[in-house]
Amino acid sequence: MTNILRKFPNDNLPPDIIGAKGVYYYLKNNKKLLDTTSGWTSYATLGFSNERINNAMKKQMEKFTHIDFNIWNNPMLEDLAQKLINHATNGLDKVYFGGTSGSDAVDAAMKLSYQIHFDSGRRNKKYYISRVQSFNGATLHAMSVSDLPILKIYDKLLPKGIYKISQHNPYASCKFDVKKNTCECNNHFKNCMGKFKNESDQDYLKRQLSELEEKINEVGAENICALIGETQLGSLVGDVPPLKDYWSKVYEICSKNNIHVILDEVYCGMGRSGKMFNYSWYDFSPDFVCVGKNMTSGHAPLSAIITKSKFQDIIAKGSGRIQLGHTFQGYSLGVAACNELINIIDEDKLMDKVCEKGSYMMDILKNELMENPFFKNIRGKGFAFSLEHQTSNNPKFGILLQKIMKEKYDIIINSKWHRTSFVPSFVMNDKEIDKFLSLFIKTFKEIQSDWLKLEGTNIDGVSKSMGAVEENK
Repeated sequence: MTNILRKFPNDNLPPDIIGAKGVYYYLKNNKKLLDTTSGWTSYATLGFSNERINNAMKKQMEKFTHIDFNIWNNPMLEDLAQKLINHATNGLDKVYFGGTSGSDAVDAAMKLSYQIHFDSGRRNKKYYISRVQSFNGATLHAMSVSDLPILKIYDKLLPKGIYKISQHNPYASCKFDVKKNTCECNNHFKNCMGKFKNESDQDYLKRQLSELEEKINEVGAENICALIGETQLGSLVGDVPPLKDYWSKVYEICSKNNIHVILDEVYCGMGRSGKMFNYSWYDFSPDFVCVGKNMTSGHAPLSAIITKSKFQDIIAKGSGRIQLGHTFQGYSLGVAACNELINIIDEDKLMDKVCEKGSYMMDILKNELMENPFFKNIRGKGFAFSLEHQTSNNPKFGILLQKIMKEKYDIIINSKWHRTSFVPSFVMNDKEIDKFLSLFIKTFKEIQSDWLKLEGTNIDGVSKSMGAVEENK
């Protein structure tokens, strides 16, 4: 019996954690689990209970735990803003501390976009364009630009004026019906889910850009605030990076129509791709970049929006203030933690490690499994990549991988739906990386070779929170 209103009330209570340090969980029964998921929701980029981050927070506690963002100045905020801007590229030079969660950041970016248009005299701009198969947060505004089956229950509560275009996923395939002049997705979804068979990357990109232009013409550029999307699609779809020119071409179209580009890097930013900001891999200048989740390695909540000075000038001459705020904006303990996190990343050259070891892991997995009939592809950047499975029952295959790795080898992996997502902490050492890779490859091959017997079995012991809920690709 528990007094907690639990997310999955039909599941058994999960095991007690008595400690977490580095890349390991410590359980009540003296078991130690190697966590290759950075805390499952991928926030613990420098592992659990990082000593330097803990000490930075203790030092901050001796001064104050938090002060009001709007009436006092915390000098550490300016330090952190400067560190973030030092890693920003292509003209982004301001930081807005919007709250404590990624949802707060996305919600604030949408509102900032609206206010900037309002203060510029473009007061009809109140609609947004987002993409199918996205997840951008849990507030109503962030949820309205998301596209996930379990969120459909809230449709009647959501703000109106959200228009969807296709996801950008060159790894997904779709069939085109010449006679009907449509694709198979349009029988079930409003937007296409991937490339047509035999379609080149360039033709696919051209088709996606045409769809965006058509949507802008349909809604009216004078009515649209912003387009919002994940720079690299998240783990729900399977860590899909964009084609090289996708974002630069999208920005070109949006800029021409006075439409802001908001990037959601809550999952894929703050070093996860091998650069502090994922957009820096591409030659374009977004208007807002939202970060959160992994800003403090899970030591305290914090989120922010990286943006441009010109927007501050517009607000200063217009409303004279940003028309929103939160009690824990620029949360002082989160600021101390993030400052130290960036210090560690820079001093230890962890972005070089993420690039090098990310490529190493992808190469090992590809070389060992590419001939396996259950291997479809591997894609992503840095320490955010996925291996896609192709089986007669992808959800069951993913659960089996996860279950065997945990129960037989004491290793936590994020394997569900149609993919295994690899998002280890940046501090995982070479020995730990090689151990979990070799055991994952061994388990993958063993399940595949025994699949006909395993496919029909019931699987117990995996909670819905860690198992396959929806096929999502």
